[in-house]
Amino acid sequence: MKVVRFTLEGSMNSFRIPQTSVYQLTYLAPTKTQIVGMLSSIMGKDETDYYDLLRKLNVGIIPKTIDSLFTDYWTFRKLKSSKRAKGGRAVLRREKLYKTIYIIYVAAEDTLISEIVNSLKIPKRIPSLGLDDELVLIKNVKEIKMEKEEKNVVHSIFRFEEGMVFIPKISAILGMQIFPPRIVTTNLEFDNNVIPRKPINFVQIVEFAGMYCELGSEKILYVDQEENCNVDML
Repeated sequence: MKVVRFTLEGSMNSFRIPQTSVYQLTYLAPTKTQIVGMLSSIMGKDETDYYDLLRKLNVGIIPKTIDSLFTDYWTFRKLKSSKRAKGGRAVLRREKLYKTIYIIYVAAEDTLISEIVNSLKIPKRIPSLGLDDELVLIKNVKEIKMEKEEKNVVHSIFRFEEGMVFIPKISAILGMQIFPPRIVTTNLEFDNNVIPRKPINFVQIVEFAGMYCELGSEKILYVDQEENCNVDML
């Protein structure tokens, strides 16, 4: 299968877990919907094209480096003032990630792959993840071929299935921050026929950084021979 592999580097980013509001928690890595959102933007496409790309693209994500996680405080204007929010303002706490590096894999049809590669090399809009001011650098863009194989070691964020057993293994260099595996819920699609749009196709994923996981049984994964990585494509 033809795949585009590239690296994303961010200074400060936040990938909000939707179920959180006043204290907004972050995923450890951008989700498929956010990666496709960035691709839609740099390809110069509109919102309708975004939903189409969500159905056509498969995405794999390897968090290589997260320097640290911290909490930022925001003030925002409210429509209605209250006793706790004088002057119509309130405070929001938001988790943010500092100095992140992700390896991203995107699989699609050949014609679409070419368009994605061109946009990654010469973006039509400024690449950002999370919020508009959370910019990222795109590096090491390359077309590769990946084949499916049954493996019991996975290096990317992967889909969790009931009863699955996995053992984390450290792969980080000395002094690098480690983020142990955790299971979180994310969505892979939206129903855009309603207003506001409705998230659908929820799945549980295992995310981590500076590690890889040994599985209790073999799983069909895509193999990157060059990087010696096994990737789950969502």
